[in-house]
Amino acid sequence: MAEPAKRISRVVIVGRDEALWLTVNVLWRALGHAGIDLTFVELPSMLRPGDVFPTLKQQEAYHNLIGLDEAATMRASEATFSLGQRFANFSKTRPPFLHAYSSYGRPLNRVPFHHYWIKARTAGLKAEFEDFSINAAAAKHGRFFMPGEATDGFATCDYAYHLGATGYCNMLRSTALKRQAGTHIPGRLATVVKDPDQGHIRAVTLMDGQTVEGDFFIDATGSESALLGDALGVRFESWKKWLPCDRVLNTYAPAMSPLPPFSQIAAFRSGWVGLYPLRDCTAIQQVYTSVDMKDEEAFDAARIVSGLNLEPSAVVTPFSAGARQVTWEKNCVAIGEAAVVMDPIDSVRMHTNLVGLSHLVSLFPIDSDCGLESLEYNRNVSASFERIRDYQMCHYLLNQRFDQPFWDYCRTIQPPDMLRYKLELFAARGSLALYDDETFDEDDWYSMLIGHGLIPKAYDPLVDQTGDAEAIQHFQRMLGFIRMNVEKMNPMEAFLGAPVVA
Repeated sequence: MAEPAKRISRVVIVGRDEALWLTVNVLWRALGHAGIDLTFVELPSMLRPGDVFPTLKQQEAYHNLIGLDEAATMRASEATFSLGQRFANFSKTRPPFLHAYSSYGRPLNRVPFHHYWIKARTAGLKAEFEDFSINAAAAKHGRFFMPGEATDGFATCDYAYHLGATGYCNMLRSTALKRQAGTHIPGRLATVVKDPDQGHIRAVTLMDGQTVEGDFFIDATGSESALLGDALGVRFESWKKWLPCDRVLNTYAPAMSPLPPFSQIAAFRSGWVGLYPLRDCTAIQQVYTSVDMKDEEAFDAARIVSGLNLEPSAVVTPFSAGARQVTWEKNCVAIGEAAVVMDPIDSVRMHTNLVGLSHLVSLFPIDSDCGLESLEYNRNVSASFERIRDYQMCHYLLNQRFDQPFWDYCRTIQPPDMLRYKLELFAARGSLALYDDETFDEDDWYSMLIGHGLIPKAYDPLVDQTGDAEAIQHFQRMLGFIRMNVEKMNPMEAFLGAPVVA
């Protein structure tokens, strides 16, 4: 008779920075009363001054779920709000566009708004697609607002954050320790001990000689993936053929005043430069390809593109976008960059932690025989990461920076079949194929595709059942509503409790 499977009662989290402390707080919140003993081994931080965690609009909901107070979190991390992300210099002929964290326009007679905009554009409409987003209009006027009754009937509005990385991680750390979420062991990892028969992880040993045993292990060690990758041998699959940048420079500049309620991504000949406003500084990320630029040239390029006085202690780090072949192997799950390394272009690093954690909580294994859970987890999480990757690829594929070797090459990249079909369908008739496990919704895709100049050749024929006069009135009402509400809004400093400096 087979022995009954052993119930999982001891969970060991090994990691650092946001992946470690988000995991601790999420599991404490979800499993704190389930008889699970948490031990978290804190490795030395890899963060540097000026590092930033820009987020997506889903972050607020996750903070609420794990019981974080928004105002306290933002004070601790010198954070600002973000209504969207502005993309500049991706075309020599088209203006910059703002990917706003809100819906665009309103449907008319049950037909999505963008089809009416496509028809009106062919008839000479001058208004840009983003002009019909209240978030985009507010951001461009330096205003901020909290979604509420004034806008809920018109649009779906949301916001994201720019979080100072060190302050944010310190806040998560102090929260976990105050909650007494488990046993906290600072240290350095020495070895990983595996079962000689099944290959499961039995324990980790630290440089000071401590041995930490467990039934289930979470790898939050960052891109080195010390448990899942090194110890269990799960291969890293590079996405370099789709996302060719392989260097990131991090530094910072003085704080902007007034603070813009959005981040900016500005393309240049070898990649792009991101500007992320914080209360105490402006975080800078320059992402580029070493094929087209030497590391010693990067700082000067970032200074010229940003137009800011950069802190000279910049750090260049090699990276490769890609994912582990699986993210749950045997009794080990990888969270964050131990599982997947994303291109920083769409502020998705924080979100990949939360994708993994949300699926882990819903599929947390009851006993050590977790084969079914791991299969379902790997399927869902891998699909989520691939959909994010496909969205990111479009910034490179659709660029219109002609006669520059790096950007010319990017337009020749052959996308995966699912993305190719999505682009072809949208280009042909403005229809969008959304798959399971998408992070970005319809309005995100419409904003990005149209913003980069992929204007559909045709629109939904149902649009023609609406008379031109009715459609024009619909457009005018929307633009009037947006203008009226934006005029009433205040600068972001009014929501941060900071003085407004013109």
